[in-house]
Amino acid sequence: MINEKIGDLKTLILEHPLFPKLKDKAILAGWIGGLILIASLCWFLTQPVRNSFLQRAVNRVLEQSGDSRRLEAHFSPGNFSGARTGVYFTVTDSGRGSENLPRTKTAFIFTFIANGGFFPCAAIMGPDGKVEEFIALNSHGKKFLEGGSPGILKLYARRIEGPRL
Repeated sequence: MINEKIGDLKTLILEHPLFPKLKDKAILAGWIGGLILIASLCWFLTQPVRNSFLQRAVNRVLEQSGDSRRLEAHFSPGNFSGARTGVYFTVTDSGRGSENLPRTKTAFIFTFIANGGFFPCAAIMGPDGKVEEFIALNSHGKKFLEGGSPGILKLYARRIEGPRL
């Protein structure tokens, strides 16, 4: 009796005119969901490799500009509660204060948005978590940081410092 009702329900559903359309849409949604899942897994599983490439690129820029600072290691601060908009690295500065051991600070590498353009930037942070300086990592950024509005720089400094307080 129950088997007959289930069989009648199956034939009712399979013979319904909307079934082929819903089936096609479900297959399409499954493909899209699968592609998004694969892309997100690739994004998160390749994070260490991407951080390594970023570290090498920033160190190359710092070396070419004559700066003695170098990015050392990627880390995720424990007291970070804000939205992730960049990557934190430790910075070793061996050129300043040669009588002392190399000083270690924190650098936040992010993309700066100004005047309709994007450029990579590094914010060097002191031990207290305050932004001490911005370092532009390309020529467009250098031009903006030299002649840009100090209000915009303060805004970015507050955004970077905010989650860490």
